[in-house]
Parts: sequence; C-alpha cells; structure tokens
Amino acid sequence: MLASTEKSYKLKSFVAIQHSFDGNKDNSHVHTVEINCTIRTSEDIIDYKMTESLIAGCISKYENKYLNDFEDFKMDATIEHFGEVLCSEIDDELVENGYSMNRFEIGETPLRVYVITDELRD
Repeated sequence: MLASTEKSYKLKSFVAIQHSFDGNKDNSHVHTVEINCTIRTSEDIIDYKMTESLIAGCISKYENKYLNDFEDFKMDATIEHFGEVLCSEIDDELVENGYSMNRFEIGETPLRVYVITDELRD
C-alpha cells in the first residue's frame, strides 16, 4: 500500500474550437481537442458531478467558437496558449471548491499533447 493518502482522478473532456494563426477569420480552421484534468484529492472519492460541471462550465464558452475573437487569444490563438488559459480557469474553479489540479493535458492527437503540471505553474 502506498504511504501517501493523496489520490488523483483524471477527467477527460473534448471541445471543438476554431482559430487562425494570423488572426484572419478567412484562414480559420477547426480542431477537436481532448482535455485531461488530473485532480488531486485526499478524499476517498471526488464529487464527480460538481467537478465535471466546473470543467464543463469553463470549456463551454469556447465550444465551436473562433478563439481569436476572445481578448485572451487576439495575439496568440495557439492550442498551447488556449491550454494555458483554460488550465488556469479550471484550476481557479477547482481551488474555490476544495480541489486542485496537478496535471493538465491538451492535444488534438494522442501523439501531440501539451502538458502543464503543478511544478510548472507559478
């Protein structure tokens, strides 16, 4: 048995987004990205309904939207920057509800995944 009582749950979501690298909507293209949030808890089980709802609330405002239209993405609408912004938004919501995220993953394919861990965040 592991000595630590800390546990993690990995919750998976998907979101379809549009963006363009040059800010020109005529050059926009669609990505369906997979988002994985690994949530740390010392509880026996997380509140799935609440945590999934928090994550969905953060993601839903971007669903089928053109990222470049959002202020946070006017200068950088890459999937990596989208991941950084979304990771921060989700983590803030989780912390407000007694959880924390120790790993965030975003990728369009299993072969290309951008990862943010709690060691890399300020």
